[in-house]
Amino acid sequence: MRKVIRRIVVSLLLSILIMLYPSSVLATDFSFNIAIVRQEGATCGELWLNNTLVWRLALLSDGAKPVSDNGNGANTTLVIPDIVNGMFVVKVE
Repeated sequence: MRKVIRRIVVSLLLSILIMLYPSSVLATDFSFNIAIVRQEGATCGELWLNNTLVWRLALLSDGAKPVSDNGNGANTTLVIPDIVNGMFVVKVE
């Protein structure tokens, strides 16, 4: 019985926190955005903080690095899965 009451109280507190959080964030002009895009066989995820690109993660499906950088800068991490000698290899650049 105590566990059930504890779970209800915790879920109520979390729901109140979730409802109050956006109003305080909007008041401080804080912007946080996560974008996920699929393009040309790759999946790219981006993390934006106050309209500034913080980190970009590109998952390449075929093991080939792109010839053009498509805006990939120093803050881009490429994850390239490949098979070498029958072993599954994940390259991170």
